[in-house]
Amino acid sequence: MSSYLRALRLINFRNYADATVLLSPGLNVVVGDNAQGKTNLLEGLSFAATGSSPRTPNDPEIVRWGQEFARAEMRVTLEGDGERSVAVGYAPGQKKRLTVDGASAESLAAYAAGGTGVRVVNFFPDDLRVIKDAPADRREFLDGLLSTLRPSYARAAADYAKAVAQRNQLLRRIRDGFSSEKTLSTWDAKVIELGTTVLEGRARAVEPLGELFGSSLRALYGPQKAGLEYSSSATPEDYEEKLMEARGADIERGTTSVGPHRDDFAALLDGVNLTTYGSQGQQRLATLALKFAARDYVRRETGADPVMLFDDVMSELDERRRELLAEYFLRSNQAVISTTNLDYFGAGLLDRARVVRVVEGAVSAA
Repeated sequence: MSSYLRALRLINFRNYADATVLLSPGLNVVVGDNAQGKTNLLEGLSFAATGSSPRTPNDPEIVRWGQEFARAEMRVTLEGDGERSVAVGYAPGQKKRLTVDGASAESLAAYAAGGTGVRVVNFFPDDLRVIKDAPADRREFLDGLLSTLRPSYARAAADYAKAVAQRNQLLRRIRDGFSSEKTLSTWDAKVIELGTTVLEGRARAVEPLGELFGSSLRALYGPQKAGLEYSSSATPEDYEEKLMEARGADIERGTTSVGPHRDDFAALLDGVNLTTYGSQGQQRLATLALKFAARDYVRRETGADPVMLFDDVMSELDERRRELLAEYFLRSNQAVISTTNLDYFGAGLLDRARVVRVVEGAVSAA
């Protein structure tokens, strides 16, 4: 059995003053009315496992109103034997504190990429933006997935974004006559080095991820052909050449026009781009299929199942798809699913699941 989350304690996290939840392998169902803290609980699990919130880049938002800090502590039962204690502490204006068995983590990138002993795949309703909205949302999804596998990729992607911003600033200075074009060479070299690492990482992942996405979407939707189509302004092999060719135009525009920050991928169903032409229902199923593909890709790359944290996933599905998902979650190494209605699952299935109830930031066994 792969590693799994055994217990979580949240202190001053969102609407939780101090709450503890015990979890089991297999299916865990978190039930409660709206605005009681179900989504916050799943966010807290992800925060403890990865060191970051999957819902906001603005860390102060997680701190309970009127408090000065937030903390998430978790016990992870490790594959084979043993247990690991991990914790994330955050106070606005201070550096986040990440610990593994009481020792400071090497880095956030290392902590998130399996340093806690477990990886997670999240689904929140806002994740529909990966399919529905801008290319930046799709790049963020892909980079996030690859970062959970390799800290080196996480560092390269973050440093590349900073290098492009610096290059853009210099391009505008050159255009406006404040700097010489000769000064651009250093940032060109940095952008090429980091961007090539990002392009190579994505190139290795897109084809297998697309195959897994196609299988997942067919299971959810039907027999139609489905897949991912990646569009790139450059390949790892011709990136440097294309960046140099675009240098004059980049100076004129004051922005970098070639590189992984310009790339995108399309989710296709029978050749139709679901971002542009998909219905709300198709886009929701495609988002779920993408998350399931991410789960299978992590398992393929690491040999271990990630924990699935899915918020309010059943409410907009028909009965057949609810049953399909429920069985899928039950067969997973561990899944934590929130819902407002236990009828979405069925009595026989709930007999094999752990059910916890959330009421106004308090957690109890149901």
